[in-house]
Amino acid sequence: MAESSENEQALEHRRFKTSGQFFFRLLRYCTTGWRRTTSYYVVAIVTVGLGTALRIGLDPVLGEHHPFTIYFAAVAITAWYGGFAPAVVATILAYLAADWFFVPPRFAFNWPHTNLDEFMALMAFLFSSLAIAYTSKIMRQALYQAREKQRELEREIVERERAEKDLQKAQGQLRRYAALLEERVAERTAHLQETIHSLQGVCYHIAHDLRAPLRAMEGYSKILLNQYAPRFDAVGEEYANRISEAAARMDLLIHGLLEYGRLGHEQFPVETVQSGMVLDRVLGLLRCEIARKKAEVRIQGAWPAIVGNGKLFEIVLTSLISNALKFVAPEVTPQLTLRAESHGNRVRFCVEDNGIGIAPEYLDKVFHIFERLHTKGSYAGTGIGLAIATKAAERMDGRVAVESSPNQGSRFWIELPREKGNGESTDLEKTPRELVVTA
Repeated sequence: MAESSENEQALEHRRFKTSGQFFFRLLRYCTTGWRRTTSYYVVAIVTVGLGTALRIGLDPVLGEHHPFTIYFAAVAITAWYGGFAPAVVATILAYLAADWFFVPPRFAFNWPHTNLDEFMALMAFLFSSLAIAYTSKIMRQALYQAREKQRELEREIVERERAEKDLQKAQGQLRRYAALLEERVAERTAHLQETIHSLQGVCYHIAHDLRAPLRAMEGYSKILLNQYAPRFDAVGEEYANRISEAAARMDLLIHGLLEYGRLGHEQFPVETVQSGMVLDRVLGLLRCEIARKKAEVRIQGAWPAIVGNGKLFEIVLTSLISNALKFVAPEVTPQLTLRAESHGNRVRFCVEDNGIGIAPEYLDKVFHIFERLHTKGSYAGTGIGLAIATKAAERMDGRVAVESSPNQGSRFWIELPREKGNGESTDLEKTPRELVVTA
């Protein structure tokens, strides 16, 4: 008995499942393509038929009264499911069914209606049914538009979420790449700085160690010239002089290299510097050279406080003024003008001379290391002074430049930041506007 009951339950469950599958298949079949449109009108026919059957069932109670009332539900259902056109069809079918079955004389179409009550009832039914159909149409359109907006909004939300995810992914990758790039740049920068410091240290020690044998060569050459000169003929004495001069020149070159390397790797604190005091110090160091050349030096303008380093600024001024005293045509008295000019938040210190000048094609080369525009016999020097001045200016966030023409003199200048809130008051400014320093 138990097995029979279980079999019956399984069979009933299978039948229910099969019926459900058939119903869903039928619903899917009726809601695709032209079948869906046909189903709208089938619903109109079925609802009117069901309304007619229900009205026939209520006929003992209602009699000949209210022949159209039940059909309002059929029209409303059809309009809700199928829309305006199926609702109109349901209205026509409902009118025909009501007129045939329930309006006396029954089982005949009565048109035109001579009874005023019947005519008013018919008009009310038609008007109400059309109103229901049209209202349902409007509501279906509004519902369709709302669903389209909702679907569009959902698609937009999905697209935005996808775009945000892609953006976050791209930003994450970019951050990883940026971090990796920064790490590699930091590693290579550290390696490059280490290499530069190593090279600078090696060059510094090599140059320093080379000065000892050069000094020995120069010293022994002088001893030969002083103590053994009578034993030399003219050629031997000339050779000894050349050895001494070459050793001295080489020592100057190495000294310049040491100075150039020192500017590259040593620390120079940036602070407030009184430019007038530095200028006085430089002129004091060069006073003998100025007197020997019988040069005339004019100091013009206000020399304010600047932001830089006193030693570096002294190196630059010394180099520029020394060159102005040196590169002058024979039999010409050097005339120098030292001027300070204000350029916004920076100050330009100019050194003007009446020297031999520089050709335009060499204006940039003069600041390169070991660049000489003249032969060794014409003018003394190592060709490294302006390179040292340029390096010193760069360490102070400044720059050096020149304006010149051949045989028209030169105008070298260095530009440095002015001290903020200084008020441009220095000891030098309290002196007369123009100072003249002569031999």
